[in-house]
Amino acid sequence: MNKSIDVELCGKLADSYGGSVTLDISQDGLSVRELFAAVSSAYPLLAPVLAGGRIRACVNEVIVPDDAMIHHGDAAALFPPVSGG
Repeated sequence: MNKSIDVELCGKLADSYGGSVTLDISQDGLSVRELFAAVSSAYPLLAPVLAGGRIRACVNEVIVPDDAMIHHGDAAALFPPVSGG
């Protein structure tokens, strides 16, 4: 049985679809790499920027590597590089 997860979109990622998108995920969850692929497939306007390799993922407010797992109930967010002074 699949469950859904809301993925927060930060910065310029929110321009196309607003502040979050919803995906169905399996009970086993998915890796960050799989999350990028699923978001790209379901929300094609995000595909080019996600393919660029500069977008990072947070799970439960921690920056995680591409092989980290995301499960139902986790808070997931994608964000572009940030700079500041």
